Amino acid sequence: MKTYFLISLCSLALVHCTKESEKASSVQTSKPENVNIDVKNSDSEIDYLEFKPDSISNVKIKGFEVISSYSYNQNKFVTGYYNPVDGKTVVPDTEKDNGQRLLVLNNKNEIIFKGQGSGDTYLYQPHFYKNKIDDKVLIVCQLAFEYFFGGEVFLHENNSVKYVGNIDLEPFDMETSMTDVLKIYEKKNAIHFRFSFAKTRKRRY
Repeated sequence: MKTYFLISLCSLALVHCTKESEKASSVQTSKPENVNIDVKNSDSEIDYLEFKPDSISNVKIKGFEVISSYSYNQNKFVTGYYNPVDGKTVVPDTEKDNGQRLLVLNNKNEIIFKGQGSGDTYLYQPHFYKNKIDDKVLIVCQLAFEYFFGGEVFLHENNSVKYVGNIDLEPFDMETSMTDVLKIYEKKNAIHFRFSFAKTRKRRY
């Protein structure tokens, strides 16, 4: 059964953008996919509540600077960036795919998923959400420069991770992050992302 991801605001419309990954490998990457999720038919809302997975330390990944790391369901969720060499981008980074990103490791410490690099962002902060019905977990990575401006969304289900897409918005109040006002719920085969910003706007480049 196919499930849709819907995004809504209490006041203004939100533009939902996605980024595409150019590389193909045995490791799952953050190319947007048509995510098929088994959702029970119900008119009632199923809430996703934020939770804190166990924080872990001493995670070592060659050439990768770890900023945060968490353990959940035999997998490790790690954020950070690949270190440049002499100030230059080196493999696996590219000019179009670099900066902070999400890596997911299995219980053998093998990388099973690699998210797209977020470029020159100052903040790449993962937030975890789950419901009480099944094992689906949504990871929303809050992005920021000097101000907050949206985030990347990933789905963890059946020990697998998929990239859902990029939520591209910012509040007029620069001290309010997207995850501060985010509500996630399931209803009628769709996962909804709702925001309660008094005012929002699409990020300008």
